[in-house]
Amino acid sequence: MKHTVIYKRDGWYTAFPQLDVLPDGRMVIGVNSSPFHDHFLIGEWKVLVSDDEGDTWSESDDPTIPHNWDASGVRERYDRYTEVLADGTYLSAGSLGWQVWPSEKGKALEERGLVIREHQVDDDKLVSGWDRMFSQRSTDGGKTWDRREYVVPAVQHIMAFPRPIKLAGGVILIPVSATNPDGSRRSFTWRSADGGRTFRLVPMAPAPCTQEISFLEVSPGRLLALVRAEPAPGYLLEMWSDDAGLTWSHPVESQIWTPHSPPHLLRLKDGQVLCTYGYREPPMGIRAVLSRDDGETWDTDNEYILRDDGGVASKSARRAVSRRGGPSPLADVGYAQSTELTDGSILSVYYITLADGVSHAACTRWEL
Repeated sequence: MKHTVIYKRDGWYTAFPQLDVLPDGRMVIGVNSSPFHDHFLIGEWKVLVSDDEGDTWSESDDPTIPHNWDASGVRERYDRYTEVLADGTYLSAGSLGWQVWPSEKGKALEERGLVIREHQVDDDKLVSGWDRMFSQRSTDGGKTWDRREYVVPAVQHIMAFPRPIKLAGGVILIPVSATNPDGSRRSFTWRSADGGRTFRLVPMAPAPCTQEISFLEVSPGRLLALVRAEPAPGYLLEMWSDDAGLTWSHPVESQIWTPHSPPHLLRLKDGQVLCTYGYREPPMGIRAVLSRDDGETWDTDNEYILRDDGGVASKSARRAVSRRGGPSPLADVGYAQSTELTDGSILSVYYITLADGVSHAACTRWEL
């Protein structure tokens, strides 16, 4: 195995790398980097490109790269689907995510029923959930956008997750989770059946599912979804759809044990299915398993351990606790994604915090 640092910044919390492979073969990662421990994606959005299959990475502001397309904030850049359509149209769709407001807006936001959190470093601001999805299209290379926002009633917060899929028949599915006024959750797909011209919010399942879902089309119109469960029973949950994501089976436990971490599914060239995930129990790190029957069963007796050297709380998390008080900060790791390289090896990207306390984006090149 070969480990490579993608983006690291001392004192900053860099997490949640989002990997794509461009049509010309370059790899691109979007990552959030924040000066404080932040799961709300409030910070700086960094885009890094590799033209040597992950050996080296450099920052890029190329406006033709979908990670750099116009958006209202960091969170919107992360939680979305992007595609250059056959006619050259740019398509982008997802959720607006967490919002930052002046503190005096708190009462009005509460009256709207939105979830509110304190801002970690600024007492004059607060963070709220938001109740909107969006889709936007550009026919002039991203110079201007035709945008629509959709308000979702009776939710405290709604959020997409960057594990979208485009099916063989052209249907687009983006996993979404809504927090209800009573704090419970519902899972949905943000679904388009007309090339992204319109989207519909389609129910998937109630709690314990989150929006952190990875899809795999195992045959035309037949889908497997692996789901992070909260509160975590320890196992990823699985659901199936036989109608291109319109309806879903009730969630049941899979054979993959990994509490508090989302999965990523990848069909390999030899037909096997790879599931990569963060492992948030000692020894913390990144792991993967294979399925030889389209995700019906998993070879958990032969788990691949890519990293087992995580488990350190970040400096930024310790600073937040020192400033605000509260329990000891937790270590975190994960949000892994994988892609198969030209020589058949695998590149897996993720974030991790090592002994120096700096949370950073990294990748591992490895072989089955």
